[in-house]
Amino acid sequence: MGSAFMLGIELVKLAICHGWQDRGPGGSHPYVLTKPGCRPVPVRDKLQNPNEVRGLLKELGIPRVEWPAKVR
Repeated sequence: MGSAFMLGIELVKLAICHGWQDRGPGGSHPYVLTKPGCRPVPVRDKLQNPNEVRGLLKELGIPRVEWPAKVR
């Protein structure tokens, strides 16, 4: 794969601050975020573009004001 727009670990750290837990690797995804009452959200190691990151942030329910500046 080419260069990454954003590393998955950055997104995982933000999600953990919002009550998500990293369940560890699953399939081809090094991070699988879980939260009671929500479906698991797989996160790749290298996120390729802002649209992919925005989709994950929305799925995780993270408020837009807390999104990284390069994604807003």
